[in-house]
Amino acid sequence: MLLSSAEDDTRREEFNEVSWSLEHTPKVMIPIANGSEEIELVTLIDILRRAKTNVSVASVEKSLQVSTSNGVNIVADTVISEVADSTYDLIILTGGTRGAERLSKSRILKKLLKDQEASGRILGATCSTPAILQKLGLLKEKRATAHPCVVEELSGAVKGTQTVIDGKVSRAKDFQLQQISRLPL
Repeated sequence: MLLSSAEDDTRREEFNEVSWSLEHTPKVMIPIANGSEEIELVTLIDILRRAKTNVSVASVEKSLQVSTSNGVNIVADTVISEVADSTYDLIILTGGTRGAERLSKSRILKKLLKDQEASGRILGATCSTPAILQKLGLLKEKRATAHPCVVEELSGAVKGTQTVIDGKVSRAKDFQLQQISRLPL
């Protein structure tokens, strides 16, 4: 087994536990931008697709192709404007400082994230992207962790842990399989 159970994983803390149950194949959107962190991005997409999850990679740029933080070119499935009216079970933001800055400027993504939270659907954020959720007011009364460069910006910061799950919002300093392990796959 690639991931440990919640009982023996001290790198994960969970608060306000709720079920992440679905009666269908999870539909996941992963928004990407120039400067996104390619290892987090590709690893997440790969694991979710191997788990037979319906994953849509959506570029917030004007084109499908983005240049990641280390210059790797990745082609998205769609541009975010084409999926602006779509509903997802889970939206996961991946890190990369410059990518997070670009993601935070997307009006469409900000609307999707606010709608996601308002509808009680699941949000995930890795590395520095929990700061985006914080700025949008989506971490009110929620605990979170993030990359050390932004963890101080979080109102409910939990330090010393890799992954924090609070209700239907999951944040991690680095990509964590625990986020995916919660999905009913």
